[in-house]
Amino acid sequence: MKVKNEKEAFSKRLKQQLAKNGWAINSPTWLAREFNLRYQGQPVSVQTASNWLSGNAIPNQDKLQILAVWLDISSQWLRFGEELNDQQESTNTDYHTNITLSDFSDKFAKLTTKQKSLIYHLIEEMLSANK
Repeated sequence: MKVKNEKEAFSKRLKQQLAKNGWAINSPTWLAREFNLRYQGQPVSVQTASNWLSGNAIPNQDKLQILAVWLDISSQWLRFGEELNDQQESTNTDYHTNITLSDFSDKFAKLTTKQKSLIYHLIEEMLSANK
């Protein structure tokens, strides 16, 4: 029954992080929709999201990575409940950044002029806040 316990533990951590961010934790429809907005692969079904929330399934690694970036946590913690050391976390962050930047220009090019302007100003604001 170790596998079932791991799935339930994953579900608990997922719900915990969703709640921490103030998001609906018991709506598989919402979770599937929000996840699919961030995921470039085959969209997940509502049933898949339901299985994550109910402790019946754990996402594969590429989906875990997306969930971790979205929820601003390490994929290691989300999957296993363990924290990364600083060196692992730095490598993990670089990996997430590469995934995000690799397709950013393609997505940005598809935006309207107004949307591009909003993104540009958002980036400027974020950079000025870091100073």
